Amino acid sequence: MMDCLYAKCIPYITDCVLGELEKLGQKYKVALKIIKDPRFERISCMHKGTYADDCLVQRVTQASTWIY
Repeated sequence: MMDCLYAKCIPYITDCVLGELEKLGQKYKVALKIIKDPRFERISCMHKGTYADDCLVQRVTQASTWIY
């Protein structure tokens, strides 16, 4: 990612995304291995369940209101 952007970047992963990938099983073991890299920052989720789509939409919506 840093090579593509020509900049330092920190990838973030939420707990629910990690949980959803774990539930999907062996088919996604490469993705799990990548996101468990220590260079990825973990973001804790305050909601119940592991449905990642709603969590990510909520986070982006909140972040977009901080910009203005």
